[in-house]
Amino acid sequence: MSKTVAVCGDSWFTADPDLAGQSFGEIMCARNNWRLYSLARGGCSNFAISLQVDKAIELGVDAVIIGATTPDRCEFPIINDRNISIWDRLKKTFNCDDWGSLQPGVYVKKRGISNILHTNSLSAKYPWIKNPTIISESLGPLMFDWSNSGFTKLTAEQLDALRSYMLNLYDHGVKRQTDCWIISDACRRLESGGIPYLIFPEILYQNYFEKDINWIPKKNVVNDFSVWGLPQGPNLFHYNTKGANIMFADYAESRIKDLV
Repeated sequence: MSKTVAVCGDSWFTADPDLAGQSFGEIMCARNNWRLYSLARGGCSNFAISLQVDKAIELGVDAVIIGATTPDRCEFPIINDRNISIWDRLKKTFNCDDWGSLQPGVYVKKRGISNILHTNSLSAKYPWIKNPTIISESLGPLMFDWSNSGFTKLTAEQLDALRSYMLNLYDHGVKRQTDCWIISDACRRLESGGIPYLIFPEILYQNYFEKDINWIPKKNVVNDFSVWGLPQGPNLFHYNTKGANIMFADYAESRIKDLV
């Protein structure tokens, strides 16, 4: 029976539906007749990546590849014509008691990864990605609409709140620390389940924060290969120029085979 491999992460680890077979995960799995679950999604947060890991565990895969991402990414409720009345009610009677009892509750734990909007990656094609309630995205593109795509647009009131958050409440160090704990715990769940995994920690666990994953065995940590140094191209997963996708696949394949 062929092995199954799940790839979790952000854009560097995702697969582009418009470039079928060109991401490192697709190349690696095609070579070895492995089944690929491409769970990664461009722009998502470490919180969403942790939910991807949970899905991989649920699927009973043979190995997991995790790419941690930058801490400047958050989760926001999807507010539209179908559910705006929930927020209207919350705002109408805003006090200490009602604020707690009238919470919208957009995140439902048992739904896992299905909570998160997936629209710009191969992961959106899976049947469990349905009825999302949460946007998980980088703060910059949300605030300044860098991509101009529109699929992750917030309401005007949410954008005002986001601007205030970014200017008055957001702290890079606090968010990095929180995200480091989130990804570390995802790895602990894989350890507990006896599932082999690789973690690419570089972009998140920088400076003193690498101490938060010192507990992970060295065979599971990729610290001698920089994904972000690969030649970049104008595509969803960034690196399909100058054979960079092959380089990435070669390296990941060699490391995974040492584990499985």
